[in-house]
Amino acid sequence: MSKKLLSKQVRSKQSPNNKARRANHQPVKALPIISDVIEVVRYSNECRGIATHAGKTVFVRNALRGEQVQVSIETTHKNYDEAVATEIIKASDDRVTPACSYYGQCGGCDLQHLNPSKAPSIKQELVLDMLKRSANAIPSYIEDPILSKPIAYRRSARIGINQRQRDGALLTGFRRRQSAKLLNVDHCPVLDSRLDTLFSELHKGLADLDGIRNITEVLVSLGDHAGSLRFRLVKPASAEMKQRLIDIAQTLKLSAWIEESKHGSFALTPNSNLSFAADDETQLSFEPGDFLQVNAEINRAMIARAKEWLVADSDAILLDLFCGLGNFSLPLARHFKQVIGIEGSGEMVKRATHNAELNQISNASFFCADLSQPIKETAWYRQSKPDLVLLDPPRTGAAELLPQLLPLKPKKFLYIACNPAALARDTQTLVEAGYHLTRFCVLDMFPNTSHIESMALFEAKK
Repeated sequence: MSKKLLSKQVRSKQSPNNKARRANHQPVKALPIISDVIEVVRYSNECRGIATHAGKTVFVRNALRGEQVQVSIETTHKNYDEAVATEIIKASDDRVTPACSYYGQCGGCDLQHLNPSKAPSIKQELVLDMLKRSANAIPSYIEDPILSKPIAYRRSARIGINQRQRDGALLTGFRRRQSAKLLNVDHCPVLDSRLDTLFSELHKGLADLDGIRNITEVLVSLGDHAGSLRFRLVKPASAEMKQRLIDIAQTLKLSAWIEESKHGSFALTPNSNLSFAADDETQLSFEPGDFLQVNAEINRAMIARAKEWLVADSDAILLDLFCGLGNFSLPLARHFKQVIGIEGSGEMVKRATHNAELNQISNASFFCADLSQPIKETAWYRQSKPDLVLLDPPRTGAAELLPQLLPLKPKKFLYIACNPAALARDTQTLVEAGYHLTRFCVLDMFPNTSHIESMALFEAKK
C-alpha cells in the first residue's frame, strides 16, 4: 500500500535557491517531480537515502534503505540532486509511524520515520565505514551502542517565541524544516516529561501580554531535581512582564531568569539548586546557559564507559580538553593521580573549579585556553605530562590541536565525537602518529535524529 508523505503545500515548497531568484524578480524554474519509481540502496552520512536516477545520484530525505519511492526534487546540483520522498511504493520493515504530529514540518527530529531500535546500528555502520575509508582504521573491539529511550529524553532546549504579524497571535516552538520561520507547537514528545505543559503555560501567560515581541526565545535547562526558564529579551522587561514570567516558571516548578542584551543574565526568582549526577558520587552544579549534554541518561552511561576504557594505575595523569563544567574531569578524578581540565570559557572554568570544591575533589585543576590556537607556550602545557588525554571537541573536531598534543606522548586518547567526518579526519592523524583504534561505540544521544555521537579509544602501539 502506498503511503503519502507530503501535503500539497510541502510538495510545492520552493527551494532556498528559488526563493532567492524570486526575491530578485527572476523567473522561477519549477523543479521536476521524478515520475519513475527509484530504489534507495544505501544511506548518506546524514542518514538520507541514496538512489540513482538517469545516471545521477539522488539524496532522498524521508526514505529508508531498500525502499522503492517516488520523489520530488528540492535542490538540483551539477553532479547530484536533493529530493524528498513523496510516496512510498514499497516500504522498509524499519519504517514506523512518527511519534510527533509535527514531524516533517519541524526542523528538529529528522528520523522519526525510522524504527528507533534500528537507528543506532545504522549509525554505527556509517561511522565505521567512514573510519575505514578515510583512515583505514578498524577498531579492535566494537562495543554495543549506548541506547536511550526514544522520547522524553531531552533536558535542555531553546524554544522560539514570536508574534504573528497578521493577527498578533503568539507563536512558540521550533524553526521549521529548511526555514528560519517559527513553527507553532503545543507539545514536544522528545522533551523531558516535566515539560509536558510548557507550551500551554507559555500561551496562557504570554498571549495577551504587551511587548511580547521583545521576547525572542526561552532556554529550558533541567537538572535532576530542579530546572530553569531563561527568557531572552531585546528590551528591558516591564514589571508586568517580569511577573508573568515568574508565574509561568513557578507553575512549572522552575526558576525564572532573564537575559537582556545590555544587562546580561539575572534571576527573577530565588535560584534553585541546578545540578545533576554525573555518577553515583559526583553532583555537578550549573547555571542557565551552561552547556549540558542534553540526554542525562546517555551522559551518565558515557561517563561510566569512559572510566571503563581509561583504566590505569593510581599514578596516571589525565588531560581533559574542552572540559566544560567538569562533566568528565570530576568523576574521573577519583580514579587518577591528577586531572587537568582545559576549557575556552572563563565562566565554565569557574564552574568546574566550584564543582571540584563542592565534591571535595582536590586533585583536579582547571585552566582557560582557546584550544583552536597554539597552546605550547601555556604554563599548563609546559608543565603537564599526561598519561591519558580525553577530547570532547565541537563539531569542527581537533585538527589544529592534535599535532600539538602528540609530542606529549600520552598512552591513550579518548575521543568523544559529535561529528563523524571530523572524527575520521582526526583518526587519520592519530593512526599516522602510531596510535591504534582499540575501542569504538556509538551513543544514542539524540534519538530520532541523524545526529551521530560516538566514542573512540586510541592507544599507543607498544
